[in-house]
Amino acid sequence: MLLEALARYPYEGLTRELLSLGMSWVVMNSGLEPDAEELADSLEGALHSLRNKAKAHTSKMGRNDRDSFDKVLKVWFNRSAPETYGELFELVLTETIKLLRNGDIDPSESLSSIKTDKNGTYLGVTYNGEQAILPAIIKQPEYYEHQSGFLSPTTGQKAQIRMDPLWFSFTVLGFFTGFAGFIGGKYYLMTKPGIEGLWPYEVEDVIVKGLLPLTEAGISGRVSLSTEELYEIKLAMKLAEENRILPEEVYPVTLHLISLEGQVYTELKTLQLDLSGLSGYLNAYVKRINALATSGVQMTVKLKEGEAQVEKYPLWALVDIAERELSKGVSGDGEMLAYIFVKDLYRAINSGDRKLIEDSVFRLFRQGRALLEGSGRASGQLRIVLKAFMWREHLGVLL
Repeated sequence: MLLEALARYPYEGLTRELLSLGMSWVVMNSGLEPDAEELADSLEGALHSLRNKAKAHTSKMGRNDRDSFDKVLKVWFNRSAPETYGELFELVLTETIKLLRNGDIDPSESLSSIKTDKNGTYLGVTYNGEQAILPAIIKQPEYYEHQSGFLSPTTGQKAQIRMDPLWFSFTVLGFFTGFAGFIGGKYYLMTKPGIEGLWPYEVEDVIVKGLLPLTEAGISGRVSLSTEELYEIKLAMKLAEENRILPEEVYPVTLHLISLEGQVYTELKTLQLDLSGLSGYLNAYVKRINALATSGVQMTVKLKEGEAQVEKYPLWALVDIAERELSKGVSGDGEMLAYIFVKDLYRAINSGDRKLIEDSVFRLFRQGRALLEGSGRASGQLRIVLKAFMWREHLGVLL
């Protein structure tokens, strides 16, 4: 039932990826042919697992969305529209579970009903005479960036998707699953295109052991995108700190970076992420440093952050400096040294070539020593970190 429903969904893009993530929770818990009670249990269990994400900060709904959902929610659930998208999504899931338990929704009828005409696309059946529009944070990035299929303005078809409570619940459950933070006014969503190809046997490893730890690392670490290299390294650093090793099947994932530009949600970037090489290297890096610490060799570097003093692994500290170099710029002989090294090491690690890793490390040592022993200008923190990098013990860890 679920596989057939997704196969009949007529478009590619973000909406399909969210639908497949949302449906994956049902497949994990109830299989491909769930009845109404099994659907309700699966949605409730998924919402419980994603409770922290459902409570995370999201943006307020725009006036058009708020007016539209206020009308629909009153008809569907006798509820008013809340302030934020997160609150809206949680409300729809909670109330749809009640409808399923009360027998007010026929899952077979809903999932078998997909219609397209000049006014748009309709998923499911009308409930109390109403269907909900796709929210702007999902619809607009597809419409303005991808313009594929139903989204193309030249086809004469309206770029509109309407959903009944069940289809809407799958979409927003997928949103919560892929949510990797709302940081600096931008949404970070991670999806796994084609995940339905893993139904029903491998999907739990990809969602529970892969995508959730990855997105939770993004949220807890407030990892934002300056460059692709730094974003991937900081995610992998967070996973290494938590001693998490993700299954290989989770990669690649797609990162959607969505921002409100003026009055329109726009997809700023779409990236393919594969952290398998970085995670393996950084997990080994952390384990080696911690092993040395147990024998009395301290490898962390002490730095000031505001009024506080913090201890960091040397590589972690260098990545932070690289990020500051990008945001502020650096003058003098040491210009962008941290970023250049981090980018160099990123490429070497992902190549899987030990010789390239050795070359990138020795290159930093040569440049760093020239900076420290010469007259080049560099920040005090960069000098402290470079000195820590050049400890003989740390060289052994890096290699």
